[in-house]
Amino acid sequence: MMRMTGNPFSAAFSATGVRALVAAAVLSLGLPAMAQQVFPSPDAAAEALGDAIARSDGDALQRVLGKQYQSLVPQGTIDQDDIYTFLGAWARHHAVQPDGERRALIAVGQSGWIFPVPLAKQKDGWQFDLRAGQQEVHRRRLGRNELVTMETLLQLADAQQRYADQVGQGRYAARLISTPGKTNGLYWPAASEQDASPVGPDALAMGPDTPAADAFYGYHYRILPPGKGSDAKYGLIAWPARYGDTGVHTFMLGSDRVFYERDLGPGTASRATAIRSFSPDGWKRVADR
Repeated sequence: MMRMTGNPFSAAFSATGVRALVAAAVLSLGLPAMAQQVFPSPDAAAEALGDAIARSDGDALQRVLGKQYQSLVPQGTIDQDDIYTFLGAWARHHAVQPDGERRALIAVGQSGWIFPVPLAKQKDGWQFDLRAGQQEVHRRRLGRNELVTMETLLQLADAQQRYADQVGQGRYAARLISTPGKTNGLYWPAASEQDASPVGPDALAMGPDTPAADAFYGYHYRILPPGKGSDAKYGLIAWPARYGDTGVHTFMLGSDRVFYERDLGPGTASRATAIRSFSPDGWKRVADR
């Protein structure tokens, strides 16, 4: 029985590296702003970063990365293990990688994960470019959310087939969340595993009415009926809860497991809500799964 919990695409280490900074940031609350440090070489900057994280020294992190370094990731669940995981990877391997004459990146761990804040050459030496790092963290979050969304749509398609086979007597669910007391959606609360629904309680964070901050990896979902003349048995649609912030593309998936995507622009919320049936004409076909 599928349970849609966590990230189907494990991006744990990339998140851990940044969360390690946030854990250290707790110690720096209330500290006065300090001038960001300039280093004689990228290697010196990298070692200062690793040392500051190892000591959970928010004061040092502020000097190394800049006073707004806490903005790299929203404060939320912080685990000391995040720091240990990052430091373990750092100890196994870290290296500076030149990226042109005036820019350098820091690779961490055996996988070569790139620390999101690059180093930029200034007239007096090398300095972490926090603004570029904030943009990179945002770009990575968008990419992760879109990948998770595509995987989630595939899992919902699997759940639809289980629903048709086990509950719907050949019919597919028309809604994500069942009406209270019924089993007319892909999720319903169950007292036992034997009565469990095809998807788990993560579905409660997928509906259009979910607040944007709580949306499942930044996306809303709906089940669509087939469009006129369509051979599809059903359709699925997922769109960003906050366009440009939690995602850019809107995705559709048919019962044939073919993906379609479209950038609906700043009006994504209203445009996606207005889509009442699965009719992907004019959408870009992405892949067969």
